[in-house]
Amino acid sequence: MIDTLMSGIELMGKGGVMMYPIFLASVIAFAIIIERLVFFKKCKENPDDIFAAIKDLVGNGKQIDATDIHKSTQSTEGPVSRILEVGVQARKEPRWKLEEKLTVHGQEEIRELRKNLRGLEVIATISPLMGLLGTVVGMVKAFNKVAQYKGQVDPSLLAGGIWEALLTTAAGLALAIPVVIMLNYFERKVDAISFLLGKYGQYLIHHFYEENDSSSNGHESLTKSEPQTELTGQTL
Repeated sequence: MIDTLMSGIELMGKGGVMMYPIFLASVIAFAIIIERLVFFKKCKENPDDIFAAIKDLVGNGKQIDATDIHKSTQSTEGPVSRILEVGVQARKEPRWKLEEKLTVHGQEEIRELRKNLRGLEVIATISPLMGLLGTVVGMVKAFNKVAQYKGQVDPSLLAGGIWEALLTTAAGLALAIPVVIMLNYFERKVDAISFLLGKYGQYLIHHFYEENDSSSNGHESLTKSEPQTELTGQTL
């Protein structure tokens, strides 16, 4: 382990000054990846069970709060359960107000899902460029030595200089490739959860709206039947 670490430090020294920002970028990328993996693990939930539990809870007709929702759904407080909680708490408001609250909260959840992903995008883009820059600088130094010795230079020395210059390109690519893979993985997670937020938000709106329509229609039918009863009684 110690030998590997020392070899890595030695390669960093041979690669030139650009190896240090590449190393720093790798540390930042590693921290972001670990943080996002932990975050998305906490976001794991079963939206169907949560929605079914909330429907049963609302169907009882009692006043409910966030504590009741968490107990009923056994939620891990993922993004879907949070947006459904917002919808349940605003179910007595007009439909446009409910849609507005769900939209705003959904945007906040998506912003949280995409947190730090921009940093990974930047690292994936600039790390190969930093490696290429380090290689170009190393090649300039190597050929400058050739010019100083007026072409009387040992080929092995020139090859050694080029080999060291190419280390930065290798390091930049070695960093960029796994970062791009993880970035695509996180983007797919964001897209999947964003779809679920929109899907269950619409389910909630239609569920409450249909309930209100059913209640209104039932009330109107009852109101219309009363005058007919009175008229019948007068005729008799």
